[in-house]
Amino acid sequence: MQLRTTRKAILKKEAVEGFPLILNDEYEVDWLTLEYFLDLHRSIAVSSLKLYATHLVDFLAQLKVDSLNLDDVTDEWLIAYKNSLLNRQNPSGIRNSSNYASQVLRTVVHYLYWLEQNKFVRNVVGETKHHKVRIQGSVRGIKHPLTKFGTGTSKSTVTPRKEWIETIKAYGPEREDLAERFELMVDWGMSAGLRAHEICALKISQLPTRETAVNALRESRKVYIKLTVTKGSKVDSIPISPLLLIRTWDYIELIRPDITEWFAKKSKSEYELYEEPDAIFLSSKTGKAVTSRSLSNSIRSAFLRAVEAGDLTIDEKVWTHGLRHNFTTNLLKGFDAAGVKRPEALARQATRHAREDSLEDYSSERFNEDFNG
Repeated sequence: MQLRTTRKAILKKEAVEGFPLILNDEYEVDWLTLEYFLDLHRSIAVSSLKLYATHLVDFLAQLKVDSLNLDDVTDEWLIAYKNSLLNRQNPSGIRNSSNYASQVLRTVVHYLYWLEQNKFVRNVVGETKHHKVRIQGSVRGIKHPLTKFGTGTSKSTVTPRKEWIETIKAYGPEREDLAERFELMVDWGMSAGLRAHEICALKISQLPTRETAVNALRESRKVYIKLTVTKGSKVDSIPISPLLLIRTWDYIELIRPDITEWFAKKSKSEYELYEEPDAIFLSSKTGKAVTSRSLSNSIRSAFLRAVEAGDLTIDEKVWTHGLRHNFTTNLLKGFDAAGVKRPEALARQATRHAREDSLEDYSSERFNEDFNG
């Protein structure tokens, strides 16, 4: 099984780039997953669909290895599958986390449930003893024990401190240009509260000019940029630090050309045309936009190296979405200090969440006096 994405698909009379397709070894489209993705696309962004597609490619490949069909899946097989995920290493050579394995299983269970509801399989997923995969239904959806995140303990998530985040920067890529890119991408997460895929999707054409940033810095005000790639595919304008914008322009003008020039020469020597992407952050391996998985792997690798060196403990965890935790916690503490009424409502708008209760996961340390940024 393999994953491909469309360059241009027409869905509901609109062009959609990057829509996922799963192909078998004969390069034939897997029609069941296509139907599933088309159904989900009514309410879910393409970026999320691609993540689910990645999970389902692995799941279907494992079924093939085990010579099983979709209606052969049982709770026992899912347990073995989750254990195999935990024993594997990701592309960075780091063993998969429990949360990652749970996330994959969540995608798989929801896909199997969709198949059951649409009568593509029978007696596979349900709430009775006659079903091979037992779930619990509720008004919020379906639950399965293997899809729970974390280790099952009650230990709450600790928001990364600024000093922890600054520490991992020293353990990023060794090459100078890649280190500069790494630190800047981390700062877009921490200072602007962007998600991983939003950072990777930033484009040069959407940035305000350097002159705008310099004027804003002189006048001690923020600069607004328009986000065109977001979690819900909704276009949003957000304020950012003019210093962050100036540093980004420095990177674009002084460091990024090393990558584009190298790929232009390489393509020319191979009699191919290299079209320079508009993305700000380019991979030195592909010449295309850095992927969110690559960014997350880099941050995790830097954190583990900092732990190995003794500069952080395993509990002083820094991870990609933790940068957004730091941003949101600082935002709420700032609103509290300023005496702002209904700070949660303002924070919801600033962090682009659909509901105020979505902030609960981000603000567990809002009133922690030990949290200092």
